Amino acid sequence: MSTGTSSYESLPGFSPPSTLGPRRAADYWELPEGEPVELIQGRLIVSPSPNSFHQTILMCLSKMFWDLASQSGGRAFIAPMDVVLNEDSIVQPDLVYITQEHRGIVKQRIEGSPDLLIEILSESNARLDRVDKLNLYAEFGVAEYWIVDPKERHFDFFVSNTKKEFVIQAQRDDRYQSPKLKELSINLADFWSEVDRHVGEAS
Repeated sequence: MSTGTSSYESLPGFSPPSTLGPRRAADYWELPEGEPVELIQGRLIVSPSPNSFHQTILMCLSKMFWDLASQSGGRAFIAPMDVVLNEDSIVQPDLVYITQEHRGIVKQRIEGSPDLLIEILSESNARLDRVDKLNLYAEFGVAEYWIVDPKERHFDFFVSNTKKEFVIQAQRDDRYQSPKLKELSINLADFWSEVDRHVGEAS
């Protein structure tokens, strides 16, 4: 099956596809290394490169999670890193965190559902992150999913329940404490101040 760029798709609107696409893991592994493509429910979805503000946010998060993983015995990764959920869905979240208990899913790639996935929105991927990936991550039992909106400077914190559904969590006094990952908390005011500091240094 050809996997040329003409076979890549985008996902307009906010209605999830009603059918499974024709692509599978074998098609994905045939792609050139480094292609900005994910396999989402049987469809090869291409995303443009992120902008500098997106990458600044990601670098600040990566430092936070690198330190957390070093202390907790877990693992943290930033994109591009393949997360193989099944034969028709292989994703590259912006950031992945895996607890010490679940480190066994880390092989050459991540094979299984991480404890936490983070996506940073851009204009081109809002629908993908807020609809398709949210549904996909819930279905495969990802414990926690964060969506970061750079434009609004806002985090949405989603935590899975026993029905494999995400329930949005509130934060208090600019601080969020994960109800599932006890080692994980974030002071949002401090985080955005750190982002602003790096943006200021680069300008």
